[in-house]
Amino acid sequence: MRAALALPLLLWPALAMADPRCARFGQPSYTATRVTSWGNAPPATAQVFQAGPNLRLETPAPGEARLVTLMTPGLNAVFTTNATPPVALRMPPPPAPPPGRERQEAQRAGILLIQEVQGVSGQWHEVARHLCRRDGVLLEARQLQQSPEGLITLETRQSGIRMISADPALFQVPAGFRLIEAPAQPISRRTAPPPG
Repeated sequence: MRAALALPLLLWPALAMADPRCARFGQPSYTATRVTSWGNAPPATAQVFQAGPNLRLETPAPGEARLVTLMTPGLNAVFTTNATPPVALRMPPPPAPPPGRERQEAQRAGILLIQEVQGVSGQWHEVARHLCRRDGVLLEARQLQQSPEGLITLETRQSGIRMISADPALFQVPAGFRLIEAPAQPISRRTAPPPG
């Protein structure tokens, strides 16, 4: 289970940051295909289920299993559907974005949110951008993310967006699963501002 969970543990802050920014425009209920890419790693594809503040990401796991990441106001957890023993890891709350400023730009597809932080020289640097539909659906996101190799650019795109009435059970740990605390992470969870 440890190897299967390496990706969501590494990307936890970025996964968490990719959705709430658009929530100010609406709380839609939808499903979509999400492709996330970073550095030289192959892109990761996930099925997204969003219902207001509740998010479920499903990615392929060995065999017929699915790796599930849940992010809700009351629960953040990761588990594989065929875990033996049936356990889910409780994840820490997503980190607060770094202090800085945000600006908005109207786009044909929606509203572009650009986050910037101030370097030690006083210059402002872009650290993230999110393109949101006017109903609150995330279309694209790009952000700097801390990794063991240093800062990388993480990009997220959603397609095949379909409005649904999501089953509340999608955003809960399955019956019979035990919830345990995730191990401490060795790398920083904060998005570091660029120098200068």
